Amino acid sequence: MSTSVKFRLGTTGLALGLAGGIVWAVFHRASPVSAPAARPAKAISVSPTETRPAQPETVSIVDWLFPNPDGSATDGELLALARKAVARSPERAIEWARSQSDSVLRARLLFAVIRAWGENDPAGAVDWVVIQDASERRADMEAALAGAVRQPQLAVAIVRQLLKDDPDDSSGCGTALILALGNAGQFQAALEFLNSGPPDSRADWAAATFRRWGESQPQDALPALDSLADGNLRDTAFRAVADGWSASDPPALATYAVSLPAGENRGYALSHAFDSWSLQDPSAMAAWLNTLPPGGDYDQGAAVMLAKTDAANATTETALQWAESISDPALKIDALLPVLNQWAQTDGAAAAEYVKNAAWLDDQQRSTLLQKIGAVR
Repeated sequence: MSTSVKFRLGTTGLALGLAGGIVWAVFHRASPVSAPAARPAKAISVSPTETRPAQPETVSIVDWLFPNPDGSATDGELLALARKAVARSPERAIEWARSQSDSVLRARLLFAVIRAWGENDPAGAVDWVVIQDASERRADMEAALAGAVRQPQLAVAIVRQLLKDDPDDSSGCGTALILALGNAGQFQAALEFLNSGPPDSRADWAAATFRRWGESQPQDALPALDSLADGNLRDTAFRAVADGWSASDPPALATYAVSLPAGENRGYALSHAFDSWSLQDPSAMAAWLNTLPPGGDYDQGAAVMLAKTDAANATTETALQWAESISDPALKIDALLPVLNQWAQTDGAAAAEYVKNAAWLDDQQRSTLLQKIGAVR
């Protein structure tokens, strides 16, 4: 694969000028036109206090072909501009992006240009990236492959060759391809790539692929887990699915999790579903928990509800009811303590009175709780 790109700067203006001159000459030779009669000159006086209009500044060929974008432009708007620029000349589009004075806009526009180049010419864009400075190469590779995945099989072939030539992956092309394929929804292509990738990279690649897959298409991601022959890799991928799914649809994940057999994966999925759901919609989660039988999953969900809510979201009376409904004795005490601590900050006497009179507490538990909420001096 070629790793050199020739820059063809400064030729467009010359070509345009020559072409214009030729057309003018041909036109005037073919169609002579009489010159208009000379008009008498008109005297123009300029007083000492007047100034003549400033001459326009010289405009570079890059500014003329590619006008500077607005810094408030969205990523989509910058990409649209970048596609037009790259269609004229990828090299000049790069120069245009790098000429921006605002550092944030410069970085955003450069990413858009390299991405547009990757869409149009994946091999050319990647060849250009691999000869760039090492400090910029990874970011540039992400941009090039974000565009290249419009042609996923070609993008995979390019990266496989890069990894063959550079097993250490100094440009980060493997991870960049995985992320680009996931963002483009090309999960099957990502799965095929990671399954054939270096063994020491597969766990990270599987986590990135299946998290994004779980976030957008969990029902498709789950059966795809069976294609992972290694059990540890499959567990990593399952948890990544749960991470993504819990962010996008925790109620659906909770419903799925309770259908699984007991085990670490079930506990992981249910815990993450409860964590996200209790923050997103605690009322809906509370209603769902009330459909479960006592103990087990109900206890875990109730404890999470109490840990993630406070007096601003639930009254002390409601929080105490949730704590008292937990069946597991140790979990019940752990869930009650944050409620008591918060209560004691506003009404220490009432919190202490509750502990002293709660019939379900034994003497040791009562003494421990009173000490922890500062009711015993």
